Amino acid sequence: MINSLQMAYPGFPRSTVPWSPNSLVIAPVHSFPFAFTASSLVHHPNNAPVILVPERLTEELRKEIIRLSPPGKGVHAQTLLIGPVSEIVEQQLKATGLTTLRIGNANPYETSAAVSKYRLTYPPMSEQGRKNVFLLSGEVFAEGMAAVGYAMHEGLPILLSKRMELPYEVERFFMEHPTLNVYIFGSESVISREVETQIRTNMKGNVVRIPGASPYEISVNFSRFFDPHTGVGWNRDQPGRGDAFSIVPTTDWQLGVISGLFSHLGKHAPLLLIDRNKIPQAVQNYLRYLNPAKKSTQPPYMHAYVYGNFDSIGYETQVQIEEEIILREH
Repeated sequence: MINSLQMAYPGFPRSTVPWSPNSLVIAPVHSFPFAFTASSLVHHPNNAPVILVPERLTEELRKEIIRLSPPGKGVHAQTLLIGPVSEIVEQQLKATGLTTLRIGNANPYETSAAVSKYRLTYPPMSEQGRKNVFLLSGEVFAEGMAAVGYAMHEGLPILLSKRMELPYEVERFFMEHPTLNVYIFGSESVISREVETQIRTNMKGNVVRIPGASPYEISVNFSRFFDPHTGVGWNRDQPGRGDAFSIVPTTDWQLGVISGLFSHLGKHAPLLLIDRNKIPQAVQNYLRYLNPAKKSTQPPYMHAYVYGNFDSIGYETQVQIEEEIILREH
């Protein structure tokens, strides 16, 4: 189980690893829209973890930023400040010798458009990230959490919408980029059919919704999803093949953002959502479907990264993951 602040950047165990970050993405710790839209900037050439900060850097955060020491080679700044990151934090970063670049402001919808425009103007080293975007709710986070890791994995920009209204700044972004394919995350209870229809009317690219009756189902549906026309999607839908996942409680968006680094690095793990005290049936059925028969000690295997302390995901729930999902005999 990966825990608290020490969990934030487990993908970079030493500053000397060949895949060390080229820059850092800094977002406010108390407002999910800014962290969600920042996630596309994780992809190369930034190779940047999202660091969630309060109004002032704690000593632990300051030391970790110094330890990571991004060189900023070939990018616009060593740190990218998303939305309303405080002036105090910016001055603290500059005091450590790091350059800064601000993207966006205190308006989450305008910021999502600004970050997305930046991502396309200085594109990720991924063809998917240049031709496709995600649209998530800017009002509630649970149904959009599963998109964050994939945005880090392939550099897809994340735009934000209200339930019944496509914000003007986001609408203008779509008008300026009419050929993009748009993937809407969540049910009509978070992004309405009227908003979807408005987008379909104005876009030349495809518009696809990733649905589900709950955040758990949406995380499973997106893990299975694959669009053969664009290549977008994890395509984790082969029975018995084994796989790796990040597991986060549906109530904690910060853990969802932090877990996305393991979607970008290593096993490229999709995010699955659970409750603190149980594995929802949709997730359990899905993992059992993928779980290979234990006929020998050879691969394929199942792997899980469990994020948070035992207040986030209970001890018995972790045992259930290990016994019923990861180590379960067929």
